[in-house]
Amino acid sequence: MAEPGLPDEAARFLREWLGEGWSVEALPGDASVRRYFRIRLPDGSTHMLAYYPNEVRAQLRQFLDAYGAVVSHGQVPEVLQHSDAVVLQRDVGGRTLFDLLHEDRQEGIRLYRKAIETLVAFQRATAGSVNPPFSADFFTAELEMTREFYVEKLMGVRPETSRRLEPLFRRLAENISRHPYVLCHRDYHGQNIHILRGTLYIIDYQDLRMGPDTYDLASLLRDRGVARILGETLELELVSYYAVLRAADDGLRSRYFGTLLQRSMKILGTFSRQPIERGRLHYLEFIPATLESVQQCLRELPEFVELGMLFPLDFSLDDAQRRVKRWLDGSAQDHASAG
Repeated sequence: MAEPGLPDEAARFLREWLGEGWSVEALPGDASVRRYFRIRLPDGSTHMLAYYPNEVRAQLRQFLDAYGAVVSHGQVPEVLQHSDAVVLQRDVGGRTLFDLLHEDRQEGIRLYRKAIETLVAFQRATAGSVNPPFSADFFTAELEMTREFYVEKLMGVRPETSRRLEPLFRRLAENISRHPYVLCHRDYHGQNIHILRGTLYIIDYQDLRMGPDTYDLASLLRDRGVARILGETLELELVSYYAVLRAADDGLRSRYFGTLLQRSMKILGTFSRQPIERGRLHYLEFIPATLESVQQCLRELPEFVELGMLFPLDFSLDDAQRRVKRWLDGSAQDHASAG
């Protein structure tokens, strides 16, 4: 009999490969509809199971292709078995680099430096045919999502005003698409880096693709308020450390803030869309720190002064929560009327 919450096809897979006697612990998910479970075996050892519902099953093949591309270079959890619906991996625990930094700043800083070394090793792999490279059109489309969900729906900017951002978004996208390209994880931050017995393990890398050389670094050092703990001085020291490891040219600092600006604005779209479309209001709490990143970038990049004048930066969490609740209430009424 399947454990509560475990899909039947996942339970059948586990019985086939592990026999009987295991138990299941459901784990919190991420921004996708994938579901995660910790599988505990009779001897006390554990595995990690990822379940892909029908609507995202193609992503499982993408994940396996990405695993094949990076397993020789990236420190990633070993894939033990898989079917067309689930992947069984080595369990690397629940302790993340993000958590450690909040618990022990000094040890966290040491391991953030190690995470930069791990990133440089990861970049020795290539994306192969897993995903196409980042392009100016791709970056622009991400910013258009931000214009729709953050600028207009969350912040209430009128469409005729928000459209003035379009050429500025395009210029930013074209600028960063001309940076030197390396392999990018695409979501390389402390919550996607797990720590097990002093070793860092990278997870959630299935969206990897070739892209700007500072893209993952910007994610690591600025995602979800990390910069507030690191501080600006240490952040720039870590940028310099990465530059040394990469033997990069003097333009890396400017490239760092360029990719950080695009990525921060893109993430604002994600942090707005999740509450509006899925009711996940906790994503709104990540917006203030992300706006701090946007403001820092605008100070570093005077060529985008007009963008700073047009982009809404005056954010109120209380006001945003009220707007989202109105969106959710309106959507619920629409569904009721349609029913």
